[in-house]
Amino acid sequence: MEIYNSCKSASHTTFKGIPVARSTTCIKNMETNIDLFQITNKDKNFLEKLKNTIKMDELYPSKRIQKHEYERWHEMLEVAVNKAFEKGRKCFVAFKENKPCGIITFEQGEKKFHLDCICTWPVETGKKVTLAGQTLFKQMFGNFLESKAGLLDLTAILNGPFDTVSKYSKLGFKQVGGENHLVAMRTNRSNTENTMKKLNDIILTTPIKDADEVDLIKTFDM
Repeated sequence: MEIYNSCKSASHTTFKGIPVARSTTCIKNMETNIDLFQITNKDKNFLEKLKNTIKMDELYPSKRIQKHEYERWHEMLEVAVNKAFEKGRKCFVAFKENKPCGIITFEQGEKKFHLDCICTWPVETGKKVTLAGQTLFKQMFGNFLESKAGLLDLTAILNGPFDTVSKYSKLGFKQVGGENHLVAMRTNRSNTENTMKKLNDIILTTPIKDADEVDLIKTFDM
């Protein structure tokens, strides 16, 4: 799915990504601009640099988040990076004001999609990026609805810094099992179509076609 989002009001390298979306969300008269890039097979070193550069405890210092929770948060980033180049995977990285703020990696099967991991983080100390996660989810939902797959599943963690089960439930996922700090969740095409209608109210989209690759390291602030 190649999308460009907007509010109604409103050289040779091996490190390249393909622009697929630009989102502008309008919440309480505040605009947040997020660019999405699809990671290509050339981008392994870029993702390794991303994994080693992002420091969750420095970007979101909080007395209520424990050391092991920061470690779990960063582990989510590592999973998304490590899964990105496995067979059948799609990976997208989100940027706000030329700084990376999120990543999603998922398996795109013929009958079922599986979310490997989604992870977002602030670009300014202590300030979460508005709707970064929903923007990444919308990209995955678009790919899902354009396919013939009927199910989309994921595993939510219970021992991280945030209530992921609640977040995923609001996006249409239902609990179907789990154990050891993990909750298996699943959604289908009907639920996803309803979720997309809600997301369309806050993230407006129009297609981008034939976008040129972009040198991610040179273009964005790492």
